[in-house]
Amino acid sequence: MINVMKSKVPLLLLALILVIGLISIAGCDDPEPVEEAEEEPEEAVEEEEEAVPADVKDVSWSITSSASGWYAWKATYASLVNEHSDLINVTAVEAGGAQEAFEMLLEDMILIGNSNSLERNKAAEGEDIYAPGHPDLRALVLGASAPNNLAVRADSGIESFSDLEGMKINPGGMGTATEQITQNVLEVLGIEPDYQFMGMDDAIDALRDGHIDGFFKTAATPDAPDAVIQELQMTADIRTIGLTEEEADMIRDANVAFIYEVPAGTYENQDEDLLAKGTAYVSQTKKDNLTREEAYDFALVGFTMQEKLEDTTPGPIMEDIIDVQLAAAPYYWHAGVIDLLLDLGYELDDLPEEIIPPEF
Repeated sequence: MINVMKSKVPLLLLALILVIGLISIAGCDDPEPVEEAEEEPEEAVEEEEEAVPADVKDVSWSITSSASGWYAWKATYASLVNEHSDLINVTAVEAGGAQEAFEMLLEDMILIGNSNSLERNKAAEGEDIYAPGHPDLRALVLGASAPNNLAVRADSGIESFSDLEGMKINPGGMGTATEQITQNVLEVLGIEPDYQFMGMDDAIDALRDGHIDGFFKTAATPDAPDAVIQELQMTADIRTIGLTEEEADMIRDANVAFIYEVPAGTYENQDEDLLAKGTAYVSQTKKDNLTREEAYDFALVGFTMQEKLEDTTPGPIMEDIIDVQLAAAPYYWHAGVIDLLLDLGYELDDLPEEIIPPEF
């Protein structure tokens, strides 16, 4: 018996050592810090999801290209709506320009889009590519009523619109209303340039480097110079070109653009007033995309908070925005915007009949 016990002692000691070793190894693998590290991001995600109350409606607004001077203005506008509305949370979605933004609205990719007034009328009535029509379009707020300035290289030999025939011309940033309006206008005038389609950033470089002869660029207002053209004139010999009175009349008669007068001295080496084609840019929605209360909140910023947009407005703020919009958007406005006008002191009988929608 003594011999048996002696032979088992070493085995028992070895087993005990192995057990202690395993316990020590297990003790070194402490899971608590890992669990805490995993919990932190989960809590952060939950906080982000709770930032927008469940009863607030997410509204996507397709604005413009980040290269546009209006991008910051529209992003600020969206932030102001979110700050003052308990009903909607507006998300600004970048687009190539007003035309692309408008098409996104028509295709129900977003709830609010920008458009030029003339193109909006075509869509509502089903003209050309817009057949069979979109009669449910409703105006919200005017963004700008502005000219599309023609800037050309001084060494191009271009001194008038008729000289654009066969020249390398960018009609406006790709996907913008300017691009579309330019083509419509030059078709009416019987002028066929060698169109160079590209984004605005590429067009700026191409004009500076002499790869194109000119481009069209939208300014904020007729009497405020466009910052892009101003910057180009600091590094290259660039001049602005205007329409003749006869050409302006042809454009008016065809109803393909508005005509603006750009005062002398707005741009470097501009000794005389210039006539420029252009349009009004208005945020649009569809009748059922927004309730009357939601449309009211969206328009409230544009009609009553212009001073809060001043720092990001690429030009003077529109203190008379409602009067300008009444002239630039003679078609159905959203019923919620009509409600706002009445609250601002307008009388229903004094408003143009053409802006009152059937559902009001």
